Amino acid sequence: MKHYGVLLIVLAALSGCLAPPIKPPVAKAVDMHTVLVIPVEAPPLEVRPDLIESRLPIYRQNDTVPFDFFLERKIYRNPGGVLIAGLVSHDDVVPEAVARQVPAAVSSIPGLEPAEALGENWVPTFVLAREAVSQLMSGGLEAVSAEHYYPLPLAPGDRTANLALWHGAIRDWYKQDMSPVDYRLYGPERIDAVLEVGIGTYRIFETQAPLQVLVKLIDPASRKVIGRTAVEAFPVEGTAPTLLADEAKKFKQLVSTVGAKLIRQGLSDLRLPATRGARQDGRSIETAVAEGTSTL
Repeated sequence: MKHYGVLLIVLAALSGCLAPPIKPPVAKAVDMHTVLVIPVEAPPLEVRPDLIESRLPIYRQNDTVPFDFFLERKIYRNPGGVLIAGLVSHDDVVPEAVARQVPAAVSSIPGLEPAEALGENWVPTFVLAREAVSQLMSGGLEAVSAEHYYPLPLAPGDRTANLALWHGAIRDWYKQDMSPVDYRLYGPERIDAVLEVGIGTYRIFETQAPLQVLVKLIDPASRKVIGRTAVEAFPVEGTAPTLLADEAKKFKQLVSTVGAKLIRQGLSDLRLPATRGARQDGRSIETAVAEGTSTL
């Protein structure tokens, strides 16, 4: 088994490459009453050691055997809908992820994509966006859930298992000072601000599952980014085979629980209220969100 401690250095380097945070003006934050929450396209999950080692033991990593002849790096769908970038064999049991085609009429807002294009995939940014809606509403604001998501600025054909392309697109989105989307076209409601919720670091490596949440606050009238912040955590909860077993229930709960704390911190950084409240059915909001799918 190879050691992947060097990835910690990579994580720190990636965090340092992000654009600096922006604190919204106090007056602007006070005047906000209605916030539209938009999930950003999420990268596929990165797993180290690669799950091929536990899924198909015959392909355990061995520096003396040229397994590159038998394996390809692709984005595949784990049971439970989690998309993973990793090695697959020609006779593998996991299906390759395929983009779903939706009628052009469904995507009526330039620059956004309909949520139904994601099919049955479990998308972490949708879970985080729902959590942001819950926290904003608990804080006294009116939060509007979106039925669309913001696609990362990836070139055609770049949505592959090459995670460097995804990381570059995430940095490009995060550093934008002006939104390319005219959010005034989003429904008849008056929107005071738009909150875009994305993910930076998203991986399981050995027993650690680092998660970085990126949030941006946009003035829909000027399209100007008036706030942005990056928050992260490094929970240690178990190996990837354990977290992703049983349709990834433990992993989804981990993302939900840790993500809720990061969303609360991110909203605070943006001067937005995020008072938590209990659900009437007795379950925590984190538990309810963990049971959701890609549809907001």
